[in-house]
This record gives sequence, structure tokens and C-alpha cells, in this order.
Amino acid sequence: MATTTHLSPIFIQKTSQSTPLNMNSYSLVELSSFGSENWCLKLQPSYKHGLLTGLSNGEICLLDWNTGKPLQKIRASETAINDMKVIDSDFVAGNLISSASIDSVKVFDIRSNDCVAKINNETNSPFLSLDSRHGLLACGTELHGIDATIHIYDVRKWDTPLRSLVDSHHDDVTCIKFHPSDVNVLLSGSTDGYTNIYDLKQDDEEDALHQVINYASIHSCGWLSPKRIYTLSHMETFSVHELNDKSDELKEPQPLDFGDIRKAWNCDYVVDVYPGFIATGKTQEGAGELRLLPFKDEKIDIENGVVIPHAHGDEVVRDVLVSAQNTDVLYSCGEDGCVKIWKNNLGPLNTPESFWDYSERMSVLEDENKEAPTSLEEPLIIQKESVTTKPKKEKHKKSKKHSKKSRFKPY
Repeated sequence: MATTTHLSPIFIQKTSQSTPLNMNSYSLVELSSFGSENWCLKLQPSYKHGLLTGLSNGEICLLDWNTGKPLQKIRASETAINDMKVIDSDFVAGNLISSASIDSVKVFDIRSNDCVAKINNETNSPFLSLDSRHGLLACGTELHGIDATIHIYDVRKWDTPLRSLVDSHHDDVTCIKFHPSDVNVLLSGSTDGYTNIYDLKQDDEEDALHQVINYASIHSCGWLSPKRIYTLSHMETFSVHELNDKSDELKEPQPLDFGDIRKAWNCDYVVDVYPGFIATGKTQEGAGELRLLPFKDEKIDIENGVVIPHAHGDEVVRDVLVSAQNTDVLYSCGEDGCVKIWKNNLGPLNTPESFWDYSERMSVLEDENKEAPTSLEEPLIIQKESVTTKPKKEKHKKSKKHSKKSRFKPY
């Protein structure tokens, strides 16, 4: 289970507000190249086994933490790995890794390379997104006809989903996140412009759809704190929203909207949002870079970030990782086909391992004025003997005014 590392202020190289960004504070110590035509798309830690990366040729590679050299390869698909997650987010001792691709979601045992589960979509639409916590695996699909579906599985039983959400998104489901502290809350984002929050205690999908954030075509979304949600769009706009509770009064404040961040943050795109920092990049010819900007209390520190010039040449950086075992080392992967290991010459970044202490169980949708019920140790949908299935309702096609995707986000 993830825990928060309580450390001193983020990015120890801060000195004063007038200090320029630290250039060249990182040195490249190792790299693994899989070929310039074979993009490295995703990183996941498995501290017991090694660093996992998903490739555009359909392979998952397990790399040595210190050398970056491949330890083993898993042939997961014949097409690109769209997403990849360690089952149950067990980064310390987990043995199972899941991958999403055009043909299916597959679950592999890292120890043996065996495929222990395969999930096919009835509509044959590609799987784009994954998340796994609380004994569950959620996977989202590309739009097929009028359907873009989220399937939720018990990781102890792969033959049939516990439930499927079929009416809540009207375009590709690009991001899924379980609430780390509430076993019954799920979040999803889509190119239809909506970020949805679900109360999985509710059997009916319409009742389960607790909150809808209408923002823009979603590249990434997630939980900054137990009741704060970030949304990052394909158009490089960024905002932070409040989670509604179940009280009778609507208390949702105006979101903290950063707008288009490219000029303000001096970047071409945002890689993603991580505990303690936001990673951005540039792809200008001869001026490609990776930049890490401190992000704390919903404030971005432009002055005191660190820049790695030409981190992946002029190619897009797809993911980064600060190891919980060694925070003065940064791992990055990109569309140049490389996974790179960087050493911070100024010392550890002192970034937290998670956005907050996930070990504390919460009921985040309850009215704050009412006494919250005792939190369940596992999701309510697992405790039920069966899940009621109802006929699909006919969906009405929504306007896709937000569906434009940036060339920096080929997922």
C-alpha cells in the first residue's frame, strides 16, 4: 500500500525567487534504446523485480533499476501498449502487471512471463486506459459506434466484469483512476470533454454517476488530495476541481483554471502530473527539453524547476518516474525509443511518494455535516453476490466540440 514520504521542501536546489531554472543539474548515467521507431510509452515501478516500460511494438520490458538493461521481455500484443499498470498498485512486492492494447487487456505474472488473464471487449473496440486498486481492475475503451465502456473486474476473478459503465462517456475513455482512500469511488476522463466521478455503491449507472466535470478532451486526470481533482486536456489546458459531496446544497466552487499553460510554463506540452511536480516538455528542433516544475498546494513554481536539455532529443517525453527507493535518480522514456536514467547532481528531489497518505480509509462523498459510515475494507461491489444488470439505454450523441487532440498525445 502506498504511503506518503514526509520530506523537506520539494526541490532542494531552491535559493531565491530570482534564481533561474537549474540547467544541467541532471547527468545521464544509463540508457536503454529499443530503436527510434519503437516508442517507449509508459513506466511502472515494481521494486521487487525492476522497472517496467511499455513499448509501441506491443512488448513490456522489465529493466534493471541501476543499469536500465532489459532483464526480460513480455510479448503482450502485436500493437502498441496503450496503458500499463501494476495490479492493485502494489509497487513494492507486486507480481502482476496489466496492459491495454487494441486487441485486449492482458494480465501477466512477472515471475514467469505467463499470461494469467485475458479480457476481450464484446464490441471489439480497443482498450485505452487502466487502473488497479482495492482488489479491482478498471479498463476503458475507445469509442465504438455510440459506446465507450468502462469494465470493472475483481482481480481474483477475471471471467466476467463485476459491472460495466456503458452510458457515461460518448467518446474514448483516456484515463481511469480509483480513489486511493475510498474503495467505492472511481474517476474517468474522456475525449468527450467530461471527467466523471462514480459512486460504485449505487447499482444503477445513472445513480452511480455522482459528478460530471465538463472541461475539455482529457489527456490525464486524477486526485491531488482526497477531494481535489485535476484535469489536463489534449489542448494543454489545466484545472483543479472540487469533489462534490452528497449534501442537499451544491457547494462546488469555481475551479482553479490555469488555462492554456504553454506560454505561462514555457513548454509545448505537459507530460503528466506527479506527486510534488509537473513534468513538461519542448519539441522544438534543436531545443527539446524535459522540465520538472515543483507543484505544491495547487501552486506551480516556474522559477525553481529543473531543466534537462535534449532529454530525449526533439522527441516527446511520454513518462517520468522518481523512484521511491532513490529520489536523486529520475527515469524517463520517450518517442526516441529510449528509457534513460538521470542522476541529480544537486541531491534528491525530495518529492513525496504519493499525493497524500493513502493508508487512511475515507468516505469522501459523504456530507461533511453527517457522521460518515464505517469505511469498508473492500469495495461494496465485491461484497455483493451479484451485480444487477439492466438493458442499455439508447445514448444521445453529444457534441464533440472538445474532441480535438494535440499531436503531442498519440495514445
